[in-house]
Amino acid sequence: MSEALLNQAAFALRQGDVAQAEYCCREVLKADPRNFEACDALAVILSQSGRLAEAANFFEHALTLNAHDAITRSSYGDVLRALARHGEAVEQYDRALAVQPDFAEAILSRASALCAAGRPSEALEGLELLAVRAPANVFVHYNRSVALALLDRFEESIEACGAALAVDPNCADAWHNRGVCLFRLQRFAEAVESYDRAIAIVPGVAQIHINRAGALASLARYPEALAAYDQALALDPNSAFAYFNRGVALAEMKRIEEAIASYESALRLVPDYPLAEYNRALCLLQLGWLEEGWPGYEARHRLSPQPALYPRGLRTGEDIAGKTLLVRGEQGLGDIIQFSRYIRLLQDRGAKVILSVQPQMVRLLGGLESRPRIIAWTDVPPAFDQHIALESLPGFFHTKLDTIPTAIPYLAAAPARVEKWKQKLGPDGFKIGVAWRSSASGVGKAFSPAQFAELSKIPGVRLISLQKTEESAELADLPSGLTIEQLGPDFDAGPDAFIDSAAIMTSLDLVISSDTAIAHLAGALGHPVWVALKHVPDWRWLLDRAGTPWYPTMRLFRQPAPGDWTSVFADMAAALHEIKG
Repeated sequence: MSEALLNQAAFALRQGDVAQAEYCCREVLKADPRNFEACDALAVILSQSGRLAEAANFFEHALTLNAHDAITRSSYGDVLRALARHGEAVEQYDRALAVQPDFAEAILSRASALCAAGRPSEALEGLELLAVRAPANVFVHYNRSVALALLDRFEESIEACGAALAVDPNCADAWHNRGVCLFRLQRFAEAVESYDRAIAIVPGVAQIHINRAGALASLARYPEALAAYDQALALDPNSAFAYFNRGVALAEMKRIEEAIASYESALRLVPDYPLAEYNRALCLLQLGWLEEGWPGYEARHRLSPQPALYPRGLRTGEDIAGKTLLVRGEQGLGDIIQFSRYIRLLQDRGAKVILSVQPQMVRLLGGLESRPRIIAWTDVPPAFDQHIALESLPGFFHTKLDTIPTAIPYLAAAPARVEKWKQKLGPDGFKIGVAWRSSASGVGKAFSPAQFAELSKIPGVRLISLQKTEESAELADLPSGLTIEQLGPDFDAGPDAFIDSAAIMTSLDLVISSDTAIAHLAGALGHPVWVALKHVPDWRWLLDRAGTPWYPTMRLFRQPAPGDWTSVFADMAAALHEIKG
């Protein structure tokens, strides 16, 4: 009876009648609950039908009836792996291999489970042995490439992909993983080529289109990246990651409102998506919609893997009169300078302020007109009642474009240093301090000092480098006729940032800078400053404006197209000619 039903089940499966096959197996088990063949067959049927939890139960029962069946052990491991129970899956593969050590499928599946469990080194050990025994097995080489990639051994992973492709040039997974490794090595154009090969073989895999789009975006080929993200979303409309990265590409294309919509699509799919919330806020701020942007700007705190430094923070609307507030700078040096203006507003509401900043900024910020107590991040703060991030203060005060504090200057240079540098620079010429990069310059913000060539040709102009000595090596290879004066090894040479720069600016007629802290420093000091901005700049510079509400003495010169510094400096030269008559 049992044998006949099992034969019927096998026939039904061959005919594609899964329901009949399941019925036959269950009938056998009703009559004989200890029938291993029926239990094993039912587990396979359930796993193939996607009913993984039920399949796991029947595999487990089958193995109580026959603990030494390697195929059943391996199949049980496959189900556990599909249920993301990777450690348990490894245990089952190990037990299968104890019975049948040369079971290649179990070795491969075990490697996948080990990789998923974060144990790629163990996976690689078994795969290397199998590669010697089965050099023509494409899956062995592919799985080796995955394990090697997880170990950040990208060059070796690419070689393993090559071995897989030598066996089967149409192994899409190998082309895909090769692209991933090339991307990690920042060989973006080659990565695109690999992704293209994978897509030609399997065009319907959304993740490959997403990865291809990421490589295109890294090459600043944003329209192509956008098209690739749209293709991915056509295949998988529920990919919040694709919507997020689509937003990034749109923002880089200066299609800011469309970027906001894409971030919002990501947030509808994954409401707790701090990076999408933060990037959406940056776009709102860039459009000048400050009040709408500040709440999302706070999502940056949820991006850090570190817990909050202090347990309770100052809340918007909270009465601060008579309280001692710890205000902690958390971002770059330029941000510290820009937002330190808000200390005065806290004091105007009756608060005492302790400002905690990078150690190298303590001395410079001693020149704040608000005169808070300033300590280094590394110092243990004195007792305080509440705390808030410095960069959260604009939101705390509900800042709008027309309420940005513009009491300029709010920072002053040390008088003794002002006099020292005034004497050293001398009175001659139209003195322009220049800065073209910093150690923290973001993508597209820095430019070559050779761009100053046209400015240097204007009669009477002296260009004076405000770059620290270790950042000014580019001055050794300037175009003929371009001279940029250096201020010597003592210029801002100590542990304190910008104290000489601030003093020198008082003797300059103009500062010209890329988007660096030098620009913020000149603006906070109230000195004339021109800033060269990339096509889509940081949010604080807004869009398509020649001025900024943050710094009344600042003028902005913007790239008309990505990478076009030539037009920026041509505009500066024309403006400088007007100033000098």
